[in-house]
Amino acid sequence: MLTFQPRFGGLAALLLVVEVAIARYVHTGLIRSFIGDILVVVLVYALLGTCLKFPAKHLAFAAFAFACTIEVLQAFHFVDLLGFHAQTALHKVLRIALGATFDVWDFVAYACGYALSMSGEFLRNSYNYTHKSHK
Repeated sequence: MLTFQPRFGGLAALLLVVEVAIARYVHTGLIRSFIGDILVVVLVYALLGTCLKFPAKHLAFAAFAFACTIEVLQAFHFVDLLGFHAQTALHKVLRIALGATFDVWDFVAYACGYALSMSGEFLRNSYNYTHKSHK
């Protein structure tokens, strides 16, 4: 069901800024290669949650599955098949967004992103339950 959930929209906007900053300013290391991949799953989860009213576990799994699908496509050099050879700014952005290098460790990062998404929902639900039961 389509909806608009501002808390997800705010989270998505914040994570988009963080991801763009990582892509723009961090070129190597753990933050670029692992933390960014964790956060991208949470970003996709938040984007889905912004406009779709489904249980959190379904949204988180969809984000995880999406990230894994993109990673598998990287193994087949999908961006090269699409012709994104960084000729234009748009090609460069799409090449960064879709990724060009397969890494099996990215699946671990995506699983961490899934777990982070679900733990955020667990904490939110626990907070809501605690505060509602004390009224």
